[in-house]
Amino acid sequence: MMMDPINRSSAWRKGFPVEPNYTDNEHSCGGIGIQHQRNGGKCGECGDNYALPRPRPNENGGTYGSGVIVQKYKAGSAIDVTVRLTASHLGHFEFHLCPLTSRKELETDECFNKYPLPLADGSGYKYPITVSGYRDHNIRLVLPQGVTCEQCVVRWHYRTGNSWGKCDDGRQGMGCGPQETFRSCADVAITN
Repeated sequence: MMMDPINRSSAWRKGFPVEPNYTDNEHSCGGIGIQHQRNGGKCGECGDNYALPRPRPNENGGTYGSGVIVQKYKAGSAIDVTVRLTASHLGHFEFHLCPLTSRKELETDECFNKYPLPLADGSGYKYPITVSGYRDHNIRLVLPQGVTCEQCVVRWHYRTGNSWGKCDDGRQGMGCGPQETFRSCADVAITN
């Protein structure tokens, strides 16, 4: 789960006046079976079961998406993000940004896809998970230049890689085929 900026379901852990979610480390799109067998691989924008009506619990306007700003940043700056894994499933993390134009607007995958956040070390957009066990991952990302907002949503997306499946080239292997996905979202403000 994303701990800094603190995700919507976990913001209560840092004293923000929000609805507590005691299962805040379980944003796995309803689980691998629900995501891939019932929902055709789709996941709610912020980690909920895609089949739930919008706003889903972790989306803007949902049970945990109250719009409380948990962090403030400068446009174009490098930011430090912390993700806590209570169990490692290999794979990789990706991060995206979605600027909202109103307090009631819902974030969308289309919006997130416009603003992928690169790793500050220049290695691309995917942060590989290569170690097992309980651990905090500290990652430095770069915010886009010229994007400001009173409420932007930072999304952590974790595609695991510990299930066996069929690879794109037809062979079988670990991390191929459908994998479990975890997501969480945090509300931030970005100024010039």
